[in-house]
Amino acid sequence: MKQDIKLGISLYSFSTEYIHEKLDLEGVLKKAKDMGYEGIEIVAAQMVPEYPYPSDNWLAEFKSLLEKYELEPVCWSAYIDMGIRTDRDLTEEEIIQFTKNDLIYAKKAGFPMVRTQHAISPDIFRKMIPFCKKLGMKLTIEMHHPHHPEVPVWKEYFSIMKNEGRGVLGFVPDFSIFQKYPHQLYIDQAISFGCRKDKIQEITELHKKGGDLDRILNGDFNEIEKHTAEEMFAKFSAPARIEQLKDIIDCAFYIHGKFYYLDNDEHDECIPFEEIVTTIRDLGYKGYIASEYEGHHFDETIDSEEQLKHFVALNTKILNS
Repeated sequence: MKQDIKLGISLYSFSTEYIHEKLDLEGVLKKAKDMGYEGIEIVAAQMVPEYPYPSDNWLAEFKSLLEKYELEPVCWSAYIDMGIRTDRDLTEEEIIQFTKNDLIYAKKAGFPMVRTQHAISPDIFRKMIPFCKKLGMKLTIEMHHPHHPEVPVWKEYFSIMKNEGRGVLGFVPDFSIFQKYPHQLYIDQAISFGCRKDKIQEITELHKKGGDLDRILNGDFNEIEKHTAEEMFAKFSAPARIEQLKDIIDCAFYIHGKFYYLDNDEHDECIPFEEIVTTIRDLGYKGYIASEYEGHHFDETIDSEEQLKHFVALNTKILNS
């Protein structure tokens, strides 16, 4: 049966291998193809030489590599550096010009859309509509933890997407918005920082049960454990509800399948993959879910390739169920 949902990969998933020069861009693309991915997202600031103004030679070489490995260019991820100047933030007009530049070069590279960030205010987002239409490009904003559909600014974004920006402006939901608990690598890192195993276990269990943080802050815990507890209770306290997708899935042009660690094709319980992917499928989403592996933020010794293979296996199993 032909699937309406395809599996893509954010090349950011290979950050460790790329930064440490174990893989170059072609090596990353070959790995993606060999693992069964069909499309790619490139984080331009990381893997595009001379970004934000890549050369025609690089663009031609990149398109040739995509053709060689039969990979579809899905999303060009832009980076707006608000701190590029030391004396002030970027002005609205400067943000608009940077965004237009990304759209132009993304199109030259063969991508149909650009993913941008929250430096794009709702007003700027709206102002990009004529340029996107003229260029034949889509512009998306990523919804990332700790944001969720009920955040006021997101209600503004969705209003624009569903009205004057329909079909041109959209969003990229990231699975991190559904994260309920800290993942295992977070726990392991906390232990390496000085949390005792029994105490971090106690903190984690209390958090899962919706317990009282004061019990930890006033209890027999060291300062690192108390700090970790405060961070945990603040960071993982209000995930988005999966059922909220039904009202906004029509605005999703692309999806980030964020994950930190998969063991034997099973997910860490912190992100409920089965429920999310099944819901997305049943709501009629057509497009890519891209793996975005971020375990390397916590442990660079973990084999990224193995993790990314698990992602393909897990999601293929869910989509075919």
